[in-house]
Amino acid sequence: MVRGRGIRELRGSESILVFDDEQVILDFLAEVLTREGYRVTTTPCGDEALELFARHSFDLAIADLGLRRRDGRDLVRRIKQLSPQTSVVAMSAYPAKEAISFAEGHTEAFLTKPFGMGELLSAVRQALGQQLLPEVGHARALVPAKAYQ
Repeated sequence: MVRGRGIRELRGSESILVFDDEQVILDFLAEVLTREGYRVTTTPCGDEALELFARHSFDLAIADLGLRRRDGRDLVRRIKQLSPQTSVVAMSAYPAKEAISFAEGHTEAFLTKPFGMGELLSAVRQALGQQLLPEVGHARALVPAKAYQ
């Protein structure tokens, strides 16, 4: 599921906060997004993510809804309260109806883990309202939420 914020020229200089409790995911997303020219901050800790949003402005948050130590959905709600203009891409390894329904109402995109680099970049660009480059691979993770139900 993807909803954009209107088309903007593809720049890649936006700031992105990624929070996930798996270091391998943080490292992968930081490497891919930094290589694309985005300014990336990562954290495995939900409380730190909230502190970062209270002190800094981010164009996009990429949020794991299935955090072990904190409810990722609550974290997304609080981030939207602190920074309503920030787009959110949610991700989850368990695309249950509840997670998909939540993402549909609170985020610009939803990715099912595992996802490919093409899927990630497509979701990020669309959530930021950037013009898309030709997509690599298939968009399995970007299927509208109602298709999962």
